[in-house]
Amino acid sequence: TIVQSGPCRATLTCAMDVAALKAVATAGGFFSYAAGVACKILTDYKVSGLEVDNYSCTLPVAKGLSSSAAVCVLVARAFNRAFELKGTTRFEMEYAYGGENLTPSRCGRMDQACAFG
Repeated sequence: TIVQSGPCRATLTCAMDVAALKAVATAGGFFSYAAGVACKILTDYKVSGLEVDNYSCTLPVAKGLSSSAAVCVLVARAFNRAFELKGTTRFEMEYAYGGENLTPSRCGRMDQACAFG
């Protein structure tokens, strides 16, 4: 379950199933990034669902500032910490990059540098 809070509140609930997550990812839209990362993580790890509540966000969306990469890193880090996958920052960057590349959006490798803060 992914919740987008604030003035544009929206929720997505999707089965933790590779095919279902890939369908959401390839469809595009706000939730495609989270679904893409979840799909990549689920491909390599036995994890269950995750709820992310984005209760506050000041990052401008669709302005060319790598906001999609930031969302992908957020989801990769949430899985890494919630399921104690013991991944490094580089691990989170790789899954964020792989997840975003399942979406219609195309990003470069440097976008995930936001993982370093």
